[in-house]
Amino acid sequence: MEKDLEKMSKTMPYTVPEGFFDEMEERLMQEVAPKKTKSKARNVVLWTSLAVAASLALLLVLRQGWHKTDDASFEQVEMTFNQLSDGDQQLMLELFEEMDELDNY
Repeated sequence: MEKDLEKMSKTMPYTVPEGFFDEMEERLMQEVAPKKTKSKARNVVLWTSLAVAASLALLLVLRQGWHKTDDASFEQVEMTFNQLSDGDQQLMLELFEEMDELDNY
């Protein structure tokens, strides 16, 4: 096997374009650099979440005006509220406070 290796040519059969390695780092950094554009899917999810939270808040506020609130229905509302994400809970509380302020005018 060593004799076979000795018979092989020592010249490199491949060539590299001139300046390839000089520009390689810059090209690589451009490829792996984070993109600064926002994901459209992320925006859709955000707006959908906000719409659902606003709809729930509106439904809860309107339902309170229609029916007398008893302990059982309040517990159900509280359980539903606790299942929301922290962001949606915060949004609902803000909407409730705004609605309360509007009622006081």
